[in-house]
Amino acid sequence: MKRHIFILFIMLTAVVSRISASRVDTIMFRGDSSHIIQRVCVYTPENYDANADEKYPLVYLLHGIHGNHYSWLRDGNIRYTLDSLIGNGLIRPMVVAFPYCQRFDTTDVDEPKSLIHCLFHYGSILRGEFEQTFFEIDDCVQAHYNVDTARTQRAIAGLSCGARQAAVIAKTGRYDKVGLFCPVIYRRQLPGDIEPAQYWIGVTEGDVFLYKGRRFRIGCEKRGFPVTLYQDKGSHNWKAWRTMVVLFLEKFFPVNGDASEQPAEQE
Repeated sequence: MKRHIFILFIMLTAVVSRISASRVDTIMFRGDSSHIIQRVCVYTPENYDANADEKYPLVYLLHGIHGNHYSWLRDGNIRYTLDSLIGNGLIRPMVVAFPYCQRFDTTDVDEPKSLIHCLFHYGSILRGEFEQTFFEIDDCVQAHYNVDTARTQRAIAGLSCGARQAAVIAKTGRYDKVGLFCPVIYRRQLPGDIEPAQYWIGVTEGDVFLYKGRRFRIGCEKRGFPVTLYQDKGSHNWKAWRTMVVLFLEKFFPVNGDASEQPAEQE
C-alpha cells in the first residue's frame, strides 16, 4: 500500500508542478528497406546534452493493440512520471522512445482508431510486421540522439500486445532489460539461444491474461534467464501499467548501484 501511495504521489506532483524542462520530439520518416512511414516520439530529460561524453541509457516503451506512438504520453502520463523520477533522483536521466507499433494505419493523429478497427487488423500484429522493421526506428534514434549503444544500457518494454512485440524484438539479443506489462504472450516468444537478458513481468489479479504472464515466467526460468514476476491487484488497464513502468525503471536504472544488485519485487 505504501508503495502505491508513493507512486501515485510521484505522478500527481509531476502533473501539478511540471518542474522539468524535458522535451518530446515527434519523428516521422520513410524507411529505407520497408518504404513504410515510421513514427516515433522521443523523450529527452531536462539538461539533455547531445554532446556529452557520458551517453544516456535508451529505453523503448511499446503501446498495445488499441494505441499509437502518443499513447504512453497521453494515457500513461509518462513524460511527467519520468520528469519526477529523474528530478527526484530515483532513476538516471535517460532517452525514452515510443514507436508506433501498428502497420495497418498510416494516419498521424493523437487518438488511435477504434478498438474494433484495431482488432479487425489483428493479423498484422500476429504476422510480426512491426518487429520486422523496428530496426529502422532503432537506427534512427541512435543516429540522432546521444544514447549508449552498449547492450547493458538498452531496455525494451511493452504492454498487452506490445509486450509480445517487445519479447520478439528482445530475442535479437540487443536488449539486456525486458519489461512485459500484462503481456498477451505465448511460448514461441520465449527467449532462445542469446546472451541472457533480465526479464521483468507485471501481472494483475483481475486480468484475463494473468496466466500468460505466469507461464512465461516459468519458461524464462527453465531457460536460465533472470526473471522477476510482480503481481498486483487491478486489471488490464493504464492504472496498472503506470505503476509497472515506474517499478521497472527503478529496478533497472537506479541512480546508484547496478540493477543486478537491487532486490527483486515480491509477488
